[in-house]
Amino acid sequence: MVYRIGTFCTILCAGLIVASGCSKKVLKVEPQTTPAVQQSTPKPQEALAQSPSDSFVVADLDTKMKGIFVPIYFAFDKSDLSEQSINSLGKIAAFLQDNASVRILIEGNADELGSEEYNIGLGEKRAKIAKNYLVHYGIKDSRIEVTSYGKERPAVPNCPPADDNCRSKNRRDEWKALGK
Repeated sequence: MVYRIGTFCTILCAGLIVASGCSKKVLKVEPQTTPAVQQSTPKPQEALAQSPSDSFVVADLDTKMKGIFVPIYFAFDKSDLSEQSINSLGKIAAFLQDNASVRILIEGNADELGSEEYNIGLGEKRAKIAKNYLVHYGIKDSRIEVTSYGKERPAVPNCPPADDNCRSKNRRDEWKALGK
């Protein structure tokens, strides 16, 4: 019997301790306001008006790059830069100067005429021409990589050999961002 009363008292005490520890006390605190504190703290609208508008600007580099990093095109069996290609490369170089963290890959491509080996070489030559232009413009060589896909990745596949307008869309350099 003593054993049961002792166990009962232990359980009762433990229950009371737990119950008293679980009660929530609500304390209502009225804020103390002084005229000096209220006048020196600007309202959120005033704080926005006081902050400079150019302190933080979010730049969407992907959107900018889509408009600047457009393909440049080449004449049949050539790697010479056209006037339009030079204009595009000037915009790309200016963007790269303004965005020093951006690294790029230049992908050289050829149309589907000619052997695989020849077109790989021609695509590489086209990519290197574009890279050299950018390096001479002042972009660090280490920020630009080149590769050639030759005729492996045509923009317009299965062009008829007689359709130069179609094949001209495959003779190009394209761009990929490697790091921003």
